[in-house]
Amino acid sequence: MAGIVVCGGGVCGLLTAMLLAGDGHEVTVVERDPAEPCEPGDAWDDWERRGVNQFRLPHFLLPRFNAVARKELPTVVAGLEEAGAHAFNFFGPMRDLVPDGARFDVLTARRPVVESVVARAAAGTKGVTVLRGTAVKRLLTSRGSGDVPRVVGVETESGTTIAADLVVVAAGRRSALATWLVEAGARPPVTEAEDSGFVYYGRHVRSADGQPMVPGPTLTTHGSISLIALPADHGTCGIGIIGSSGDTALRRLRDEGPWTAVMRALPLGPQLLEAEAISPLVAMAAIEDRWNRFVVDGRPVATGVVAVADAWAATNPTLGRGITLGTLHAIALRDTIREVGLDPGAVALRFDERTQDEFTPWYRSTIWHDRNRVADCKTAIAGVDPRPRPDPRWADYLKLQRLATADLALAARTAASGGVLEERPEEILADPDVQAKLASFDEPVPPAAGPDRAGLLALVGA
Repeated sequence: MAGIVVCGGGVCGLLTAMLLAGDGHEVTVVERDPAEPCEPGDAWDDWERRGVNQFRLPHFLLPRFNAVARKELPTVVAGLEEAGAHAFNFFGPMRDLVPDGARFDVLTARRPVVESVVARAAAGTKGVTVLRGTAVKRLLTSRGSGDVPRVVGVETESGTTIAADLVVVAAGRRSALATWLVEAGARPPVTEAEDSGFVYYGRHVRSADGQPMVPGPTLTTHGSISLIALPADHGTCGIGIIGSSGDTALRRLRDEGPWTAVMRALPLGPQLLEAEAISPLVAMAAIEDRWNRFVVDGRPVATGVVAVADAWAATNPTLGRGITLGTLHAIALRDTIREVGLDPGAVALRFDERTQDEFTPWYRSTIWHDRNRVADCKTAIAGVDPRPRPDPRWADYLKLQRLATADLALAARTAASGGVLEERPEEILADPDVQAKLASFDEPVPPAAGPDRAGLLALVGA
């Protein structure tokens, strides 16, 4: 079978390697970070992943990940369960009242625990070799078809060359693939990039009794800010305040005093502040939404190389889709190779086709969400509605969220959109039956809980 190089040893890179090795391919993973993974129980305290900005920020695995991992990657599921990952269902005790309620089962943990479990599973997978402390310098190429170079391997910073029938780049949102391609004589890929418009101020906490502090993932909006609380393993919870990156007055939330004052004024805040802080307060800003396409005008910019997960497209993590979509993307690559073999041109074209059909719409949907939520933040900050709005459907989307709290069928449908990735919110809103329900729903918008804008500014001392 083929020799494949995967650039990037994070969660999605290792999952890609395991999926490909499962088909008999010999896979070498090259990972820049030199630190060897710890056992899952020690990973939070003892493992540093300098290449992962969000390593200790709030983290969540969607129900769809649980479902596909149980089918495709059972050793990962077994490892998460052994490591004490938090298991629950989106609908709690109402699970059996929802059609196919098991699809909303969740198994999630803090990011270091997840990375450790996946690293251990990859280390035990036949056909997977992981080289840590190994950085890729450039792509190795041979003459391809016309002006399209063919990638045949990689050269590391130490000068070692690794030949490959296929190079898979899974190096995250800061992947250097576009630069490597241009240096190799390829045309640049099509790239779209914009600031997501958000900044996170958060940490992890642990309950005194080891029990979950919130029944499930919580994302609530409070004017110009949002509160996020994501339960994880062993009674831990990732919590944070999300604001607009343009809201300079809220930069004081980097400090303990203002952050605690605002948390205490939010509905769930006092409960979450009772827990023990197990990480320092961290801010994550300059979060870019970025999308790449490596087929231009019907031709690959290069063959023998593909990008998966965040190296293909990366978005603001508020909606928690990253690892789940990345895993589905890796499965699509595995299935593409099953379909067309390892012909470099066929892989490039067919994988691009699948990516455009199955995954780019979810990227566009996330951008749609971000732009409209940023507009809401601007409204709360300025006190006036921006004109024009990014999309008039956003008002219906917000109404849909309220209506779903009293309509089990809609609740299941919106949960399937957010957690199972069955259909995008825009598709739900286009349904005539949903439109009819929204038209007859005339309950007034409840006032936002928590402090108003003036109160928020007073709490941060601005």
